[in-house]
Amino acid sequence: MLEPHLDPKTQLLVALGSAVAAKCQICFAGLYAQADAVEATDQEVRAAVAIANKVAAKSHEFMVAFVKDATKGVVAVGPDEPASGPCACE
Repeated sequence: MLEPHLDPKTQLLVALGSAVAAKCQICFAGLYAQADAVEATDQEVRAAVAIANKVAAKSHEFMVAFVKDATKGVVAVGPDEPASGPCACE
């Protein structure tokens, strides 16, 4: 872990949430394997995942609005459609 101002458990929980928000399965699996070592409970991991899911959902809402505005309504992104096409982040 990198941030010396946060205790190891908090660092891991932030990293787990970040992995969820980034949709990185490999990152999440590797980090989750370390949860016992820092005494992160399942309840704490669930909370981190729930927060990440809320952040990811809100960012999707913002992207949908951005696409609509940027294309002057010509392109609409539905709730189950990706907000953008293939890109380097996929």
